[in-house]
Amino acid sequence: MPNFKHILFPVDFSQQNCNVAPYVICMARRYGAHVTLLHVMELPTGAYPGWPAQASLVDFQAMADERKQRLHSYLKNEFEDVATTRLVGEGDPAHVITEYVQKEHVDLIMMPTHGYGPFRRFLLGSVTAKLLHDVKCPVWTSAHVEEAPAPPAGYRHILCAVDFTEKSAPLILWATRFAREQGGTVKLVHAIPAAAPRDGLDIEGRRFRAFLVEASREELTKVQREAGTDLETVVEPGDVAPVVRQAAEENQADMVVIGRGVLQELFGRMRTHVYSIIRETPCPVISV
Repeated sequence: MPNFKHILFPVDFSQQNCNVAPYVICMARRYGAHVTLLHVMELPTGAYPGWPAQASLVDFQAMADERKQRLHSYLKNEFEDVATTRLVGEGDPAHVITEYVQKEHVDLIMMPTHGYGPFRRFLLGSVTAKLLHDVKCPVWTSAHVEEAPAPPAGYRHILCAVDFTEKSAPLILWATRFAREQGGTVKLVHAIPAAAPRDGLDIEGRRFRAFLVEASREELTKVQREAGTDLETVVEPGDVAPVVRQAAEENQADMVVIGRGVLQELFGRMRTHVYSIIRETPCPVISV
């Protein structure tokens, strides 16, 4: 359940980091959380043949000192009234961040997706993707859009995307508690890819799709009964990410909550809809 006392904010000094900072500050103030700003220097040791022989040409200590100084002043005024720790690490960013999360009991990671630009908007940054796969704590990712996000105004309209796995009821409970803490409401959304409309005359197919929709509504009622909730639901035929995106747009969602447990399983990267939901959703996403 949400209890964010230690928030990790990975920093690479990009404009996207600056855009996300107000959201980190807002969340930290809401929960009285301590924020760690962690910058990781990716050292190219062994990046090409002959590197060790030329390593002496690079002053790593000077590089580290420069990064520490830069981090010390980075967004200093913005985080003035928030308890912070500022750290510089060395190595593969995803590996260093994952180790820090495990050792320091991080409750929430907040970071941009880094997929901006005419083509990169379709891609998740490699570090973000690795963290979604490797860490166990919730991960907050910013809206995957080119323009800078609007200033945070809280999370009043929360959409929770659910399937019918055994983790659906706990996810609904998590989203419900988060919404209660934010003074907001939750609506559930479920997509049915097998019931997506087809072109042409398809009377029997249409009946079957209507059956799938009704069966899904009944199953969602059972999941809510298990969770002890009675939330408004959106059940739509279509692929998962477009259905979630449309529901978020129509309901003016401030936040989408999704589960990513399947990412920890074998071949999870190929089976999950997590990446596509994050890419297409027009608001921040918390993956739990």
